[in-house]
Amino acid sequence: MSTSTFRIGWIGTGLMGMPMVRHVVAGGHDVRAFVRTAGRSDALAAAGAKPAGTVADTVRDADVVVTIVSAPADVEQVYLSEDGVLANAAAGTVVIDMTTSAPALARRLAEAGAERGVTVLDAPVSGGPAGAQAGTLSVMVGGDADGLRRVRPVLDIFAGTVVHQGPAGSGQLAKLVNQTLVAGVTLAACEAFVLASSGGLDLERVSESVRPGVAGSPLFDFVWSRLRAGDLEPGFKLDHLRKDLGLVIEAAGDTELPGTTLVTELVDTVRQQRGGDRGTQALATAITEWPA
Repeated sequence: MSTSTFRIGWIGTGLMGMPMVRHVVAGGHDVRAFVRTAGRSDALAAAGAKPAGTVADTVRDADVVVTIVSAPADVEQVYLSEDGVLANAAAGTVVIDMTTSAPALARRLAEAGAERGVTVLDAPVSGGPAGAQAGTLSVMVGGDADGLRRVRPVLDIFAGTVVHQGPAGSGQLAKLVNQTLVAGVTLAACEAFVLASSGGLDLERVSESVRPGVAGSPLFDFVWSRLRAGDLEPGFKLDHLRKDLGLVIEAAGDTELPGTTLVTELVDTVRQQRGGDRGTQALATAITEWPA
């Protein structure tokens, strides 16, 4: 594997993947990306990446393969099908799954990869589309430490933080810890907003006081500003949060997480009422009828 320029196969060019591809191309690497639509091919070509029509063509001859798809079922299909990643990647390839997925599946993929001489890392990210655009994502990595060392130059292009969490599955579990915090902070910010609003406080003055204190955070700022504007459009969709919370509860096993369970129930209520494509700040509507 080259120590300077990598041949990279990329699968997943959505809101997160496309800006990440742009960063990697700008970093001087040769990127071949799997696409299903002509429109996406045009966007990739404009970014300097080479479109590929199949997963097999995408990963063949690659030094590094990156996947960032929607859900564990998609990960399983991309990796384990006959025309998938593991059946077509050459021995010595390092594969990085950046999807938020299940720790058990990450361990299974690492074992399947090892049987073929392929290193599979689980490396989900936090930071959202804004972090992908800015190149400041936080990457939580599980799997072989040497494999991480080999691909670290690629991750550093679009990440502000890269931390090795431990063996296979550890990156996914760390991301589920992150999503547990996201769920709790989002609900707390929604409830705080409703309390301030119903009490007649000046919402800008409240946020001015809260922001520099211990309760302030980028997530608080996002939720508060969207609710002030009456904007329920997604930065992070309710459907995606629900998927992640299902993974959290599954990973917890017999460990009870009452707060996460409550948020999950509220997410389901709001999804039924307003649709899963609304932003997570729509949790406020489970507390009050605002906004209409």
